[in-house]
Amino acid sequence: MHKRPMRPICLFLALLLTFSAFPRALAVDAWNCDNCGLTGITTNFCPNCGAAAPPAVWVCDQCGSQMTGNFCSNCGAQRPQQGQTVQEKAQQATPLSAVDDDLEQIPGESDWVKVVASQVQAVGYIVNKKEPDRWLPENAADGNETTCWQFSKKKNKLGKAWLDLYYSNPQSADAIWFRNGFWSVNTAGEDEYAMNARPKEVRLEFLYSGESSYRDPLKLMLQDDLARSGWQRFDIGHRENIAAVRLTVMSAYEGYRYPNDVCLSEVMLVRNAPASSARAAGTVIPRIYEATVGPRQGTLEMKLSTRSGPGTEYDEPGTFFGNDWPTTTVTVLGKSFDNSIWWVLVEFSAKGGKYRVWTGKKRVNVNLDLIPEIYAKGQGTVDPTSETYRGPGLKYAKAKLTIDTWQDVLAFGHENGFVEIEYTVGKKHYRLWVPESATHIDWQ
Repeated sequence: MHKRPMRPICLFLALLLTFSAFPRALAVDAWNCDNCGLTGITTNFCPNCGAAAPPAVWVCDQCGSQMTGNFCSNCGAQRPQQGQTVQEKAQQATPLSAVDDDLEQIPGESDWVKVVASQVQAVGYIVNKKEPDRWLPENAADGNETTCWQFSKKKNKLGKAWLDLYYSNPQSADAIWFRNGFWSVNTAGEDEYAMNARPKEVRLEFLYSGESSYRDPLKLMLQDDLARSGWQRFDIGHRENIAAVRLTVMSAYEGYRYPNDVCLSEVMLVRNAPASSARAAGTVIPRIYEATVGPRQGTLEMKLSTRSGPGTEYDEPGTFFGNDWPTTTVTVLGKSFDNSIWWVLVEFSAKGGKYRVWTGKKRVNVNLDLIPEIYAKGQGTVDPTSETYRGPGLKYAKAKLTIDTWQDVLAFGHENGFVEIEYTVGKKHYRLWVPESATHIDWQ
């Protein structure tokens, strides 16, 4: 007998009964076929090869396990009637997968994260038999500013002592940050920072993934941060695939009690990234040393010849205290090293007003290790002005120097509505104070 063709309505019912045998409802999320490679399928079967769609994955609300059946094989909980897929659950949950365990939040920073070193080694460190962990290399990367790496420049010459930071996975970084010296006090309450030596010039080199030699050296000049003002930050340019970095100490600031023992409290590679991408930092170590370094009083060793800046190339404000120098005390505010000579910034009152000017260290009796070093803090321009002073205010002596045209300047500070600027005319250098309204400075 000739069979009649199936009516369209009958075909639809047959297909409906066939699909009802599967526990999966009509697919909502697109899927890719592992059998033939077709992508973006929205039906239960692959229209190209007929392979069935993988079963929908749901997340157990009781134990968090991922399942495909109707009951959780881990805790026995029943699949919710409208259970969530893994993708749906992930959209509502905290994106833990976005947190990188190789990065760590830096307290107080929202746009920078620490790249965590997996291992620290050094050529040179002092072995303390009573406290064997006291000066180890890893102390420079432990997140605790009151510990330090320390080596003796007698045993490990400057330029031959280095610190290596290794990373378990290739890393990218944008900067390197330091806390120079030893940020602590001893049991007698004495400042360990000025007591010990600390790095001055360091060479930074990079070991990239897949390579065997360090390269791309950078010269960094660390400040002698007697005031413990915070991280010293150096831009290294964005670099990828860093396997390790090497820090070689080329020169050092001397300590007044232990001039050969060089200390570094903290160093870390840093990436410009949101803090939310890093795991939370450990407990913040309380700072047991709060610096109170301020102006120091110094007595004169001879009459006071002065310059406007730290060097003989600067103009001369004058010579003071001719026969009175044995009984004169000045306030020492800073120091700077020029042409193998230490200069100190002194403040005093004399005929004509107050002065804040420079003189050679040999003229002032003061402990140089307790004096902060002075650096430029900005640069820009200054407008023509006839108002120039030997200090930050109208109570200071007028410099009697006129700035006739706009000048490119370095800036060393701003105080009391005035800015300390430095400029050059020919071979002569000038460091003066001018009204802040006449300046246009980009501060660091």
